[in-house]
Amino acid sequence: KTLLNIFLGLIATALVINFLMKKQEQKNLDSNSALGIAIVAYDNSDFENAKFQFESIISEFNGTKASDIANFYLGRIHFEKNEFMKSESFLNAFIKSGDLENFYIGALKMLTHIALQNGEHDKAIAMLDNGVNRTSKINSIEIKLIKTLVLNDKGNIDEAKSLINEIMSEEKLPRHLKQKSEEIRGMM
Repeated sequence: KTLLNIFLGLIATALVINFLMKKQEQKNLDSNSALGIAIVAYDNSDFENAKFQFESIISEFNGTKASDIANFYLGRIHFEKNEFMKSESFLNAFIKSGDLENFYIGALKMLTHIALQNGEHDKAIAMLDNGVNRTSKINSIEIKLIKTLVLNDKGNIDEAKSLINEIMSEEKLPRHLKQKSEEIRGMM
């Protein structure tokens, strides 16, 4: 009898786990579908509709990749409207998700711009330093290039020059990053 109860308990547990996994799969499918609709609205410059769609995704599908991407796009929409406080909030929520490197650089650029608008060079540098450690080598080089501009703007010209020289000494530096490095070096 005890063995039968254990067996029935295991079957019930397996059924519950299976049900929950299917429910999560459906949630991911629904959130991705909603995200697709929101991105189409965004791409068509229907920003009010897109904003509503992204807000709905965050509300209804919190914790999914789609809600993380929605935070990015809402941050971008508010950034483009110069609503930097709202933008910063959504972009920080996106950054905290710790995922989706493809959008990470864009979010970091916007957050850096916001910090510089507020005269917070040290905050911008700290965000960029953190970003270098969270991305691929190619993306980390691009972040370092942004950091050189921030350092230069802050007045730390020697540190900026040192960083640009470090970047230019990288082996197999992609052509577009080498060109950008040369442009930045020429501006200093």
